[in-house]
Amino acid sequence: MKRFSFRSREISLFFILIFTIGLTSFINPRFITGSGTKDLLNSTAVVAIMAVGITPIVIMKHIDLSIASTVGFSAWIIADLCHKHPSFTAWQPFVIGPLIGLAVGALNGILVAGLRLPALVVTLGTLYIVRGLDYVVSNSVDYNAQDLPKSLVSLGEKTYFGILPFPFLLVLIFMIVAGLYMRYRKPGRDRYAIGSNSHAAELVGIKVFQRTFLAFVFSGATAGLAGVFYLMRFAQVDATAFYGQELGVVAAVVIGGISINGGIGTPYGAVIGALLVQSIQGGLSALGVDAFWKQAINGTLLIIALIADRVLARRAEQALLAQRIKERA
Repeated sequence: MKRFSFRSREISLFFILIFTIGLTSFINPRFITGSGTKDLLNSTAVVAIMAVGITPIVIMKHIDLSIASTVGFSAWIIADLCHKHPSFTAWQPFVIGPLIGLAVGALNGILVAGLRLPALVVTLGTLYIVRGLDYVVSNSVDYNAQDLPKSLVSLGEKTYFGILPFPFLLVLIFMIVAGLYMRYRKPGRDRYAIGSNSHAAELVGIKVFQRTFLAFVFSGATAGLAGVFYLMRFAQVDATAFYGQELGVVAAVVIGGISINGGIGTPYGAVIGALLVQSIQGGLSALGVDAFWKQAINGTLLIIALIADRVLARRAEQALLAQRIKERA
């Protein structure tokens, strides 16, 4: 039943995405050109990799609001280290970023999984801690492309088949690996059980603490990796990098069919959701819509997605109840 639900949601989202891209291309013909597609995928990569990262957490009926501040902090630390060590190449940032995020994720995991504190409150707290730390450490110092390894900046500009940027290629690889892991590996399947009913999952022997802790570590490490993506995309960073963007990632995940009530969703849907949100933003930009209304429309889409999720959940409950009544009759 749930696997069918996954597919039906993702197929529906895919067609909505195609319709949105088609409508946006009608409004702005340059949107579907090679450079337009490249810009869309480039601008989506940071949000998409973060959406994949928090998917297991949302499936387990938790949330991680610290991801955006982790992106900004890791990006600034990477740029600072690259500035102080000119011998750095592209590979060091891909190690440093995830390690910084891993530390933040481990803190969240200990507090949520170990002390059983509410994830919303915990990650809101770490959001402010990391953001404050970013302001203190950065001391209003900015970095740009001249301070970064040329090989890292070049990776951000590299494309395949003329339209596929290197960062989004990594997103696709990440999405496929995470999707296969969530579906075919026991630890991945356990997270669906925990999201559906954590107490029942614990009673049947599922390691709820371990699965929850590692999910937050994964989310943090992914946010740190997104910091590298941010540098590849913009080639500059300051203390305000990615400020206030966490709700945009949550919106992409929920719009992508990951149920906020837990137990339903896939990384594939999360990436489609990120593409859909970015396509809508591109269409609004083509129409010259003000930034305020873009944010308002994002919020409206999130509310619609939550309502749709609730309606689908009610229908599934009614269908299950009708099936049980039929079996007893």
